[in-house]
Amino acid sequence: MLRSAAPQWAGHGVECHVLAVAPSAGPLAQDLSVAGYPVMHEPDVPLRRVPARLRMLVSAGRYDVVHLHAERGNFWFGLAALSARAAAVRTVHSIFPFRGALRAERAVQRRTLSALSVVHVAVSAAVAGNEHRRFHNRAQVVPNWYDSSFAPPTAQERARARAELRLSERAFVAVSVGNCAGLKRHNLVLEAMAHPRSPRGLVYLHVGQEDEEHSERHLAEELEVGDRTRFLGLRHPLQALHAADVFVMPSVREGVGIAAIEALATGLPAVLADSPGLRDLAGNGPAVRLTDDTPEAIACTLAAVMHDAERGECIRRPPDAVCERFSMERGVAAYAGIYQNLLTQRG
Repeated sequence: MLRSAAPQWAGHGVECHVLAVAPSAGPLAQDLSVAGYPVMHEPDVPLRRVPARLRMLVSAGRYDVVHLHAERGNFWFGLAALSARAAAVRTVHSIFPFRGALRAERAVQRRTLSALSVVHVAVSAAVAGNEHRRFHNRAQVVPNWYDSSFAPPTAQERARARAELRLSERAFVAVSVGNCAGLKRHNLVLEAMAHPRSPRGLVYLHVGQEDEEHSERHLAEELEVGDRTRFLGLRHPLQALHAADVFVMPSVREGVGIAAIEALATGLPAVLADSPGLRDLAGNGPAVRLTDDTPEAIACTLAAVMHDAERGECIRRPPDAVCERFSMERGVAAYAGIYQNLLTQRG
């Protein structure tokens, strides 16, 4: 999101710098730097030392606004920013299921930051709802946006993508994008492929980093669908999206399901679990189909999508609601407006 939006900020009078608080600057640091962001790095070990260093950095740089994205340490980072006389914005990117003492702690922290005029932003209605119910935190919604490079392929681009991935033009191809975390439930896709009601010969493209045990690869072999499953690793997903016929995401929950939005932007129909964060996308046109989180339900829904495709009822164009709701221009303008309002309120 930051990389694609780099040219947009100047039009709103905003100059953005990026600080990575992690063991290293991260794999995207170079890309962000090339895009025009000054990128800084603060090691997070030990985390308790970061707020003081952040305060000095914000004060020395005379930053107007500090925009916090991580859940970890956000309260202390927010206090550090405020103590350096900067305004603070905090974006909540996920549906955090905290319980017990941790839930109470985070609720108090959120209320304290709000009382200090920190603006809380949620990336979806589902995230905002969870923040309100679980932490009594009111957050305004600014949806994540997608890169404009995610667009429907031309016939030549689709043919080239299929050829490079060694896919038959007749193959019905499903794609998922995401790492092999348990919450993603890619096992349901593999189990759906082995179900009798699955589309015959379904090919599955898995874009994302596998876990160290390669558990999903082993499961594919056990289910005897390994020959129809391609683990493509951590890479840009556009080629796989151009080659595919349907996107599938059976996650337990998603903050906003940006991978699903990117798939819809390329004109793919999407089969999504009826779960928080993904359920929000159901109102973005008939291309979105919600399904129960069972192998049989997923298999049947994929078969229905293939049936529509064979009848010529799947027109590859992005839903208008997706283009409008998740546009980069709209999201950047919303955040720039929040920054300017904070500075106006602070005089």
